[in-house]
Amino acid sequence: MAFVIREHEPLAPHTVFKIGGPADVYVEAATTDELIRALQEAKSRDIPWCILGAGSNVLVSDAGYRGVVIHPTGGSIRFDGDGVTADAGVTMARVVAESLRHSLRGFEWAIGVPGTIGGSVRGNAGCFGSEMKDVVRAVHVYDADRGVREVWPADRASFGYRESAFKHRPEIVVLSCELALVPGDRREGEGLVREYTAHRAKTQDIGSQSAGCIFKNIPWGRPDIVDASVRRRFPNPPPSGTVDGISAGFLVDQAGLKGYRIGGASISQRHGNFFLNSGGATAEDVRSLIRIAKDAVREKFGLTLEEEIQYVGF
Repeated sequence: MAFVIREHEPLAPHTVFKIGGPADVYVEAATTDELIRALQEAKSRDIPWCILGAGSNVLVSDAGYRGVVIHPTGGSIRFDGDGVTADAGVTMARVVAESLRHSLRGFEWAIGVPGTIGGSVRGNAGCFGSEMKDVVRAVHVYDADRGVREVWPADRASFGYRESAFKHRPEIVVLSCELALVPGDRREGEGLVREYTAHRAKTQDIGSQSAGCIFKNIPWGRPDIVDASVRRRFPNPPPSGTVDGISAGFLVDQAGLKGYRIGGASISQRHGNFFLNSGGATAEDVRSLIRIAKDAVREKFGLTLEEEIQYVGF
């Protein structure tokens, strides 16, 4: 196996935000076996490691990452009846396209997730009313601590709103995922993909240097966050995606922060939950914006926003 290995590799070009300092070592793993081998090498040398997928839901420290950053690249997609198995490094958009070519439906919504299968499983990514938990049949994983491969049924993944067991057990690395889809009309599915794409283009800063949604939406079912007075204050909040609750973007907007800027980072004028690298932004610029948004929403509404993005190197 021949890894692509680079020392002191800047991580900014490997993230959608285009922010972040260098990794001590950067490894590209083109296959599942290479991914496991990279993990084994880091483990045997007692070197910290992390997995970086498409870089669409992360903020990397300006200081970079002291250790090994492993980037799964590409991978394969396999079909068996209504089942689809995709390697962790495969993009969500590619799985959408390939599934429709096989006249399999139920995954069109994923065109709105600019990430990989591995990252989407880890964060239970979702949009347009659907989430990964709705289609995952099983997850193939590697336990880096024990050095074993396993197949986890979906219920073992403990999926929740932007949550899974993998977020709390970083030693468990997603290798691939089995999806259960439904046979259907390919052209209807492609039409739905076009609708979703047009909606995103209208409401989000598609193509910009952004990590996507910074904060999780606030579900009604969290009495520790949302009490009766909040429900009275927001009797008819705008739709909040895959969770029944209050949109974080709506709260940031109502706090008067759309367009607010610090250094090279700004809050989108279109979507209050999208923070942009408007030119030369640093990770500290973004973190300052995050603190300001959280403080403003807490002061105005008594609500605590929780980050959806993942921090690397902090």
